[in-house]
Amino acid sequence: MNILIGYDGTPSADHAVQYALHTFSAHQDVKVHILYVESIPYVNGEFGVLPVPYDITINHEILNHADALFKDSHIIPTLQSEIGVPGEVIVDFAEKIKADLVVLGAHNKGALERLLLGSVSESVTRRAPCSVLLVR
Repeated sequence: MNILIGYDGTPSADHAVQYALHTFSAHQDVKVHILYVESIPYVNGEFGVLPVPYDITINHEILNHADALFKDSHIIPTLQSEIGVPGEVIVDFAEKIKADLVVLGAHNKGALERLLLGSVSESVTRRAPCSVLLVR
C-alpha cells in the first residue's frame, strides 16, 4: 500500500500521522510518503503581486518533526517538501507516486476562514486520484 500523508507541522497533522501509523503499521508492504507544502507567500507591491522569499530551514524542521514520529516504527517514510498551492501539490504528488490513500489532518476551520482561504482537505478530496482519509 502506497500512502501519502499531507503534513504541515500542526497538532492535527501529527494526529493524522499517528492514526496512520496505528492503522497501517501491521502491514509489512506499506510505503509512507510525508509531503510538506509551503504555500507561495505573496505581497501586493507597487508593481503588482510579488513573491516573498522564505527560509527553507523551516521545511527541514517540519519534516524532521514528522520523521521523528516514526522512530518506534518499522516504517521509514520518504520526506518531501514542495512549494505551491497545497491542495494542488498534494493531488499532483499523489498522482506522481500512484498513491493508494492520502491522509490529512482536519483543521476545523470556521465557515468564514474556509470561504476566504479555501480548504486543503476539500480540494484534495474533490480531485485526488485515490481515497482520502481525513483524521479528526
